[in-house]
Amino acid sequence: MKLKRTISIILSIALLLSLTACSDITPEAVVTEDVVIDEAPVKAAYPVSFGTETFDSAPETVASLSPALTEILYELGLSEKLVAVSEYCNNYNSLPTVGSPANPDIDAIIELAPELLITQSPIASTDEVRLDQAGVRVLYLELPTGFSYLCEEYIELSMIFYGAVDSEEVALAALSEIDDTMLSAQNLGVSENFVIIYYGLDGGYTASAGNDLASDMLSVFGTNLLETEDEELAIVSYEELEEMDLGVIFADEALSDEDFEDLDAEIIYLDLSEFSKPTAQLSGIISECIAELS
Repeated sequence: MKLKRTISIILSIALLLSLTACSDITPEAVVTEDVVIDEAPVKAAYPVSFGTETFDSAPETVASLSPALTEILYELGLSEKLVAVSEYCNNYNSLPTVGSPANPDIDAIIELAPELLITQSPIASTDEVRLDQAGVRVLYLELPTGFSYLCEEYIELSMIFYGAVDSEEVALAALSEIDDTMLSAQNLGVSENFVIIYYGLDGGYTASAGNDLASDMLSVFGTNLLETEDEELAIVSYEELEEMDLGVIFADEALSDEDFEDLDAEIIYLDLSEFSKPTAQLSGIISECIAELS
């Protein structure tokens, strides 16, 4: 991630909060004999808006079909509002499960009647209609493909549940560690040519093509040589890797040195699956890279 692309969390929060729906708040004019003084507007907690979404109040209950969003809600101090989670949300055994992200149990969700259902997987339009008729609002948040988008998810969820007044403090607290870690990585001053290898194939590899969260965050250490404009995955052969001016290979921990025998590059093994369920806990992955590249 180049310097100009590094997210400033404070600026992101300020931008989003400036877009909240406060257009109905106008200064009251105090009239005197000689002058009219406009009092500063008092910021209201609600309504809040981002994108096409507007919330007039904080939902009292929420169900999550995304393991990542479930974890984010916990990090934001919202665990008491959770009434149900996906069957893929580990460590939440005390909560009812309502199917998987791809196959949610709509009947179970309707029976639990959360005010809000959050998901990172699109829900069938017919199911959305049923949920709407049952009074369950659906919020779809796309899987983040960049660090700035990950930060925005924290900011948006904070705004929904804490309002425009208190959300900034909550979001900053939840994001402080990963923000500090990314700044430390940037300040390390490393600039390596790299590739990100997910799987080994017969004579080749499945790699990041640059349009995913892993490439965006790891680019704080240099340049992904396989970056394309619109693809997420690339197939690359061993011979092609040999011809590249590679400094580092970020490889999934399921691979081994035998998979990269005789390649002239530093191999850093990471649990790349963590990028598929992105939260601020990704600071651990970046910290591992800092330790290896220092």
